[in-house]
Amino acid sequence: MYISLVKEIQTENREWINFAKGAAIILVVLYHSSLFLNDLGLAGSTPRLRLLLSYFPMPVFFFIAGLTARRMLTWNLKDLWRRRLLVLVYLYLLWSVIRVVFYLVVPHLRGTERSPTDLLNLVLLPVWPTSSYWFIWALAIFTLLAWLLRKLPISLQLLLAGVVAMLSTTPGVLDLDNVGWDRVAANFIFFITAVYFPHAIYRLAARVRVWHATVLVAAYVGLAVLLVPLHLSRVPGLILLESMVAVAMGVTLATLLVRVRWLNFMSTLGQYSFQIYLLHLFLVASALALLAPFAESPWLERAGNALPFLLAAIVLVASLYLAKLLRRFSFLWVSPFRKRQAKSVPRRAHSNGDLL
Repeated sequence: MYISLVKEIQTENREWINFAKGAAIILVVLYHSSLFLNDLGLAGSTPRLRLLLSYFPMPVFFFIAGLTARRMLTWNLKDLWRRRLLVLVYLYLLWSVIRVVFYLVVPHLRGTERSPTDLLNLVLLPVWPTSSYWFIWALAIFTLLAWLLRKLPISLQLLLAGVVAMLSTTPGVLDLDNVGWDRVAANFIFFITAVYFPHAIYRLAARVRVWHATVLVAAYVGLAVLLVPLHLSRVPGLILLESMVAVAMGVTLATLLVRVRWLNFMSTLGQYSFQIYLLHLFLVASALALLAPFAESPWLERAGNALPFLLAAIVLVASLYLAKLLRRFSFLWVSPFRKRQAKSVPRRAHSNGDLL
């Protein structure tokens, strides 16, 4: 009876996952559009909004990735490498190299970060991620960490991950000065929680009501007011609490809104979220290069508040169509080292749905 109940829950209530991923990828693209445009002084007043957006997308992505990762805990190290880690390492290195080649052609206009073509950056990529593909590297670290810690009591794992997350999200406490390591410390708690409690999460999602969403949205907004206008981000655990509320809010809203027919495009974006994430920064950077000569134009400056939203919308659509166009080139999305194994795994694995 329990098995049939779990199967029923999984069948009926997993549609919210793609919707949540769709919402998260929209916010990621908007975040990067504002970030890049800000270097040209064309982001208007969106930098504050960008700060709010940072609490939601990646915790949600890592949380969802953890939902399908429980089975890896039963593998031996050889299988873990062959079936999961090798794929992540391959994709991380491949897309990091593609990024370098891209910036050999397109000018790198972001003066706030080291050039992507810097030789030291390339050498340190395996241990010191500085590219925008740090999230693939982080998934590999999460996978290995979860496997190494699997024999510890679950409560101890969650406690350790929670303490590290609290320290790393409190400004000035545990700052590793690297986007990859900082995000690993901040987000492992979401991944490991989902790894151990997928069925409980599916059951809770099935019981969501409108009042749950109302309470969570109010809590998210209230915490955002404390963090941004009132500048209380240095209060230990407050940013972590906001991210936890963001994940719960994302799941709740996705469960309710996935039923709205005219929002079906959100699920489509979610299905392609991994590909969109990989591609969108190339389009944002290209747009930045095109806009740079006109950056001081009064009409562009006046459009600063709207420009990040317009760019994000264009990039989302373009990334989606580009992803569909490039779908035939499987080596971009799936490691060629898995060709033999691919015949025996579910078809959905080819889209890397478990990654993002």
